[in-house]
Amino acid sequence: MSDVKKGIVRVISEHGIRWLVMGAAAEEHYSKNLSELKSSKAIFVCQQAPVSCQIWFPCKSSLIWTRCEDVGSNLSRLIKLPSRINTCTLFPQHSEEDEDKGAESLGSLDIDKTVAHDQDSAPSMMNEVNTDGSPSNSPTESQDSPCSILPSKSLDSPSSSSSFLLEDDSGELVEIDDKLDCDKLDGENPKQCGPEETLEEYRANEDVSELMHKDEASECSYVAELGQKRKKELSDLLIQQRQELEKMQDKQNEILSEHQLVENQTFFLERQLQENYDAEKELEEKIIQAVDLMISFKEKRDMLRIERDNALEEAQRYRKLIKEDAAAIPTSFSFSFLDIMEATEHLDPSMKIGEGEFGSVYKGIIRQTKVAIRMLFSGGYQSDAAFEHEVEVLSRVRHPNLVTLVGACTESRSLIYEFLENGSLEDHLAGRSKKHPLPWQLRLKIASEICSVLLFLHSKRCFIVHGNLKPSNILLDGNFVSKISNLGMTGFQNKDGRDLSRKNNLEASLYRDPRVARGRYTRESDVYSFGIVLLRLLTARPVSSLVRDVWCAMEAGSVETILDYSAGDWPLEPVKRLISLGLKCCQEDRVNRADLGTEVWPVLKPYSHLNAYLCLDSTSSHMESKGRGRIPSHFVCPIFQEVMKDPYIAADGFTYELDAIKGWLNSGHDTSPMTNLKLDNCELIPNYALYYAIQEWEQEP
Repeated sequence: MSDVKKGIVRVISEHGIRWLVMGAAAEEHYSKNLSELKSSKAIFVCQQAPVSCQIWFPCKSSLIWTRCEDVGSNLSRLIKLPSRINTCTLFPQHSEEDEDKGAESLGSLDIDKTVAHDQDSAPSMMNEVNTDGSPSNSPTESQDSPCSILPSKSLDSPSSSSSFLLEDDSGELVEIDDKLDCDKLDGENPKQCGPEETLEEYRANEDVSELMHKDEASECSYVAELGQKRKKELSDLLIQQRQELEKMQDKQNEILSEHQLVENQTFFLERQLQENYDAEKELEEKIIQAVDLMISFKEKRDMLRIERDNALEEAQRYRKLIKEDAAAIPTSFSFSFLDIMEATEHLDPSMKIGEGEFGSVYKGIIRQTKVAIRMLFSGGYQSDAAFEHEVEVLSRVRHPNLVTLVGACTESRSLIYEFLENGSLEDHLAGRSKKHPLPWQLRLKIASEICSVLLFLHSKRCFIVHGNLKPSNILLDGNFVSKISNLGMTGFQNKDGRDLSRKNNLEASLYRDPRVARGRYTRESDVYSFGIVLLRLLTARPVSSLVRDVWCAMEAGSVETILDYSAGDWPLEPVKRLISLGLKCCQEDRVNRADLGTEVWPVLKPYSHLNAYLCLDSTSSHMESKGRGRIPSHFVCPIFQEVMKDPYIAADGFTYELDAIKGWLNSGHDTSPMTNLKLDNCELIPNYALYYAIQEWEQEP
């Protein structure tokens, strides 16, 4: 408890507190005759507090004791009270228990705020009336309710008096004097007023205080209502201003966005303007260059015109020279009958290599050149002039896939051709050749070569019709390049359109257009023959039932059953398309037959660039060492021509030995070794199915 008392005194000293209200005693010790302090804390504070602090000691709403502020002064003040003041509680009732609790809680209170409140509230009560009699607008007055009303005291005399001026309804002031007699204490002790006189004076003014409290209550209500109204108005005004501020902010943001957009557009337009300016300059430069180039082209054009005129004059001169020399056949093409007899060893049967519907064919050597000599039947031509004319025409027809006419003998009606060592296509398809069967790649290459020859013959203004196209008239040279022979044996398209060929040959009639008997040879006649040859290349079947068998297989959807698998594993999709084209070429109605240029050639053209040696199966020595039959062609690498050990599929769909195709690609090639077409990519995929098939084949006994 001593700590609490000392704490109160210390707080008063440290903060310079001038007014203090403190309980005189607990409520249970109160009595009407109580005139002295009962609480030990109150006694200690009354004795030890600084003399500058005036202390009131009430008990149960009654003032028991007052310790004056100073000694030797008697102050009498007149206070003009407003008609309405805030409701105040002069002395709150405290019990001793509350007092103890209040004292003990001083340590936890914000002493600075309490003292500041005490210091601010006391002067406000002394000066709460302005000169014009209006209430004070002090924040302390409007915020602190209830408050303590402290009468003014005289500190200069033993007896102090307090004067109050009350304003009644009529506006007159009523002065109330409250005189307090204080006994002087010793020199340093504060002066204490008599408790009995103070109590009587306080009770005498109790009624006045009650009236003041009522007036103050109405004043508080009015002020509170006014404050609420003002607060509401300020709140509404604040909300309105905030809304306006938000609108202004939104407007500002919108303006900023538009400003940013304008800046961006300005930057974009400036950049576009600069680009347009640069483009304009570039175009100007290009125009200048184009003008210069046009001027140079005009100069070159004038020079080329002069050169063209000179070339035309030179060409015209050469044409005249050619026409002058055209009447005479070159002596190099003319051979005597004696030359023919020496070359054929007097028509020795051992030198005879074939016989056809137009005559016998002998091999021989003329002027150190190996040739083939066709001895025509004597009734083929009516005069020497007709024969010489046809020889002249045939000698001018040149194509890589036509057998070259070396010369002729008018006396013996003989035609001398270059010799082709690999025989005819019929020998290979019929199995009469000692070589291995032609692989499917080479067969398609031969078909493309025949198609190109027919396109060449049919494309001229005075077109040439072969009229006797069949496998026996398709010869193969040492490089397996196909060449068509017997061109012109049926004669050109003569005036009456008659067929001059012999019709007693059954094989030739199967390849010939069935409508030739009722008309004349046309380009469609060669198309029909080409269709039969194409089907034979694919199937190697006899020509007598060829078209019927292929039609049945197509309708049954089993095309693979009629293919010649001695040529290897055919690619089914291209083969089906070729079979359809072959059947279309064999239509009886010429109008419905396929067009070689627009329908057949686009399909066969990719195979025209194949290398014949890469297509051939040259693994006979390897087969003999293995002691088996023929190696399946799809086991053999198209490049190395050996059985593959590590097969890989390229982008062209063909399978190669890995080292072979890598070497092909690494050497700078971007085309297929088989089709000579450009590869879509250089990716290689292992062919596991073929690998396991080769493994099983090699493990067979």
